[in-house]
Amino acid sequence: MRGPPFIAGFGKTLRMALCLFFAAGIMFLPVQNSSRASHENPALFGPGDGALDYVPHRDFIYYALRENYVASLMMMTEQFVTLMMEQMLVVATFMDADQQLEVQRLFQELTAEAHKDFHSSWQMCSFGTLTKSIALADRNSVDNFQILDQMMEKREHLHANLAASGGTSLDITHRVRMFKDIFCDLAENNRHVELMCNMTSGPITRVTKDIDYQRVIDNQYTLDANYADLIDTEEEQDILALGHNLYAGTVIDFIPQQVMNETAGQNLFLETRSLHAIRSVARRSFTTMVGLKAEGDMNDIQEVTPYLYGVVFELGVPLDELSTFLGDNPSYFAQMEVLTRKIYHAPDFFTNLYDKPANVRRIGVSLQALELMQDRDRFEGALRREMLISLILELKLRGYQEDMYSVLYSTVNKKFGPPEL
Repeated sequence: MRGPPFIAGFGKTLRMALCLFFAAGIMFLPVQNSSRASHENPALFGPGDGALDYVPHRDFIYYALRENYVASLMMMTEQFVTLMMEQMLVVATFMDADQQLEVQRLFQELTAEAHKDFHSSWQMCSFGTLTKSIALADRNSVDNFQILDQMMEKREHLHANLAASGGTSLDITHRVRMFKDIFCDLAENNRHVELMCNMTSGPITRVTKDIDYQRVIDNQYTLDANYADLIDTEEEQDILALGHNLYAGTVIDFIPQQVMNETAGQNLFLETRSLHAIRSVARRSFTTMVGLKAEGDMNDIQEVTPYLYGVVFELGVPLDELSTFLGDNPSYFAQMEVLTRKIYHAPDFFTNLYDKPANVRRIGVSLQALELMQDRDRFEGALRREMLISLILELKLRGYQEDMYSVLYSTVNKKFGPPEL
């Protein structure tokens, strides 16, 4: 039977100690008893002869020590070094594997994060598609506004080759003829317009549109109007007729040439120019609104129209009414109406926000961009409103200003006499 483990360990330790003790005795005792050692250092070892004085015996002892102990210790040292190097190789392999796994995990995390962040949502793509033609539609609205404004300005200035070039009478004659042919409604003026209209009303879709701002412009998202092309549409005629009645309903008759050479005629001409300038400010708001609702660019809008229709269709508008609602070629106003208002009426817009954080941030940035565009439009509208208010104030103060000038002029004449011109 084997004893307990601690007894077996103690016996093993005792055996190792005895072996070391005998080895030390073999190494040191012959040296202490050697006569050669006593001859070399008598004070240390004392006199006497030993076995090492015999050369063959001494060489054998040296050989035995070298081959049995020194060589064994050298081999043991080499084995220890080799074993430790192998152990360090294993440790270094573990460290390298740990680093490699950490790098692989980091790459996998970054790859998953990239797939998550750079996978755009459908709603984000819809913003990019719906805004693709905003710039062209905006540019087209500016062109229409400028052309329409120039057309109305030329009428007020009695340009040649126009209906109003002959003065007030010719302008009224032309407008009355258009009223008889297009805008006449027999029920107007208690049916006293029957004889003027030859007992016939105009087309049912166009009667009284020359005075109905709501039907012509306000209720429309897109007008069938493009003054930049050579095609004359019914809505373009209706807009011009409405503008003639709203602004400069009575044009200023032309001033004869002989009057223009006199001081009074020149003063009258300057007053006329001042009136035209005031009318142009009021006309600017009208022409700007028409430009915003003019049809978009034909070369690009067809790529966006189906998507705009899709947004409005999801709100419940029937397919056969989409063209009436947005127009065949949606204007800048219609596109901004969908992007800044209609698109948020759909519940899917809010459910699609349950998405990746990166996509939610992208949608937030897109909404901020649309907000900036809308703020720009509102700012330009505020500038026009501010200019109109300032002109109203100027006109109200003009009477007081003229009275003050009259008093100052008469006082100066009485005191100093009339000025020399």
